[in-house]
Amino acid sequence: MTIGVAAFGEYAGAAVHDAVLGAELLGRGAIGGFAVMAVLDATGALQYRVTQRGGVCALEMPASWQSARVAAIISSGPDRPEPLTQFLAGAGGVGLVTGHRLPNTQGEDGTALNRAALDRLAEGQAPQQAVDAVLQAHAEWDAGLVAIDAQGRLGMANSARARRRDDLGEFRRATAGASLGLLHNSIYARGDLAAQLGELAWSRLRGLAPRSCFLVLVDAVPLVSASRDCVHVDAQGTIVALETANPRLAGLDRVSTAVYLGADVRRDGVLVGAAATELYVRIRAGAACPVALPAQNRLLARMNDVEA
Repeated sequence: MTIGVAAFGEYAGAAVHDAVLGAELLGRGAIGGFAVMAVLDATGALQYRVTQRGGVCALEMPASWQSARVAAIISSGPDRPEPLTQFLAGAGGVGLVTGHRLPNTQGEDGTALNRAALDRLAEGQAPQQAVDAVLQAHAEWDAGLVAIDAQGRLGMANSARARRRDDLGEFRRATAGASLGLLHNSIYARGDLAAQLGELAWSRLRGLAPRSCFLVLVDAVPLVSASRDCVHVDAQGTIVALETANPRLAGLDRVSTAVYLGADVRRDGVLVGAAATELYVRIRAGAACPVALPAQNRLLARMNDVEA
């Protein structure tokens, strides 16, 4: 498994979802395939959504999950062993344990590592104490764990074996009212991916004006020749028109890059940011058209300071 995220706060569901979507857009590697998301709902009950393919956008997350206060997710490449819920342990009123590498590996007593940590939460241990105890007892198991309990306490760590890798990413932040933990491996991107994903998720968790936001292509929009590349969006972040300085782009009839890296982003004619990822969709008859994979119809934009 290449990424695991857990969060507690007003918009924990939105935070963990956006962290993985950001990884799918910013990174390359074993992502965009299977995903498991879990929340503790308003009554404290455990709920799951799973998919084998299509990544986080294929989870069909209920609208109410955006504001779930306890949430976690795990994701990697496609077609993993069933049941997929084995990769993210949870219990109503107790908490959630996600992770990366192989958090579902059986320990010495036959109990999966993530489940063993969850059992310790149920016994009253703090998440960090639970994670540390499980991984110290299984130092050469290939796993990292991220645990969040129903009170919002966070614990996370990698096993000694996993810590020897040189492709790890980690983000951790906690305040009195919110906490967020993220571990990843084998996802390759420009810059510090964990920091980028963590800041993106933290802004969603806290309901802050984002420095990064997702834009989405819902319907076919015209590709208009211009002196400078530009993405025009409405107030909801929906792409309504594209301008391109590439004289060949509108004449293509294939899947191609419809938004180039660094293109301007404008709302109501005002420059509000720049494209941090590219939009790779179907171009036909001078228009950019959505494709079947939902994540491919989205791009991440860096917003100007005035918008942050």
